[in-house]
Amino acid sequence: MVNAALDVKRRTGMSHILIGATFISIATALPEVFVSVIAVFNNNHSIAVGNSIGAMIANTALVLGLYVAFMPSAISRKQVLAKSLFLIGSLVAVWIFALNFRISWVEGLILLFGFAWFMWMNTKEAKKGNDSDEQAIEDEKAVSWKKIILTFIGAQALLVVGATLLVRYGEQIAHVFNISEAVIGFTIIAVGTSLPELVTAIQSIRKKSGGLALGNVIGSNIINATLLLGVTSMISSGGLPISRATLFVSIPVLFGLTLVAIVPMLVKQRAYKWQGITLLLLYLAYILYLVIVQPL
Repeated sequence: MVNAALDVKRRTGMSHILIGATFISIATALPEVFVSVIAVFNNNHSIAVGNSIGAMIANTALVLGLYVAFMPSAISRKQVLAKSLFLIGSLVAVWIFALNFRISWVEGLILLFGFAWFMWMNTKEAKKGNDSDEQAIEDEKAVSWKKIILTFIGAQALLVVGATLLVRYGEQIAHVFNISEAVIGFTIIAVGTSLPELVTAIQSIRKKSGGLALGNVIGSNIINATLLLGVTSMISSGGLPISRATLFVSIPVLFGLTLVAIVPMLVKQRAYKWQGITLLLLYLAYILYLVIVQPL
């Protein structure tokens, strides 16, 4: 999926931030979507919610923290401002919707409209033109659109199989070790579905493609907050239940991590090594809290 998204970048010449927030974020967010949808169909809402919120926490603290710790760099406020504000607004909306400990299908529909709006924003931005140093490559090395589309379809089929296995054995791990399924969703499954984002961040560090990992994390989290929670709320009978611990611990933790990651970039227009280290330490503290307290 990630390779196909990068091929789209080569064919279109879109900027790193934009391609990261659109094609790559959709590609890397699909594991979370498939896992949560399958979990809801299996009537396991704890894993569905834990995976969605936990994946956003892992993306922000683990993935982005690792990237910033190893590759602090200048960030264009113009390229990240609108997407960052959209992400913060999406998280606030999710928290407000969850105040009654359930996200209804109507609220899920509103989140889906938010996803459509985000995609429209990116489409409008893409039409404004590409950076002069990132023009599309139209030569014999460019991958054909037919191959890109077939790769996406094939990857989605594999994701369905992988998501099914991840949910099934995640439940078994919880039963064998007497750990709540919510904790499994917030930790093992969330990190597992965030591996594509982690791979993208590592590739960005190797290739020094500044902005790709940042755009990917912001885009993936927006998709998780809007598309993922929107779809699961609509297909879940009676809405998607939200636990007290999720509402008062995990979502505020996610919001705080997002501010730590984004605010310095918007104010100073650069990412700092201390941000990455702080995010990684906060993620470690959060995981320890889950393991010790095990909220239901």
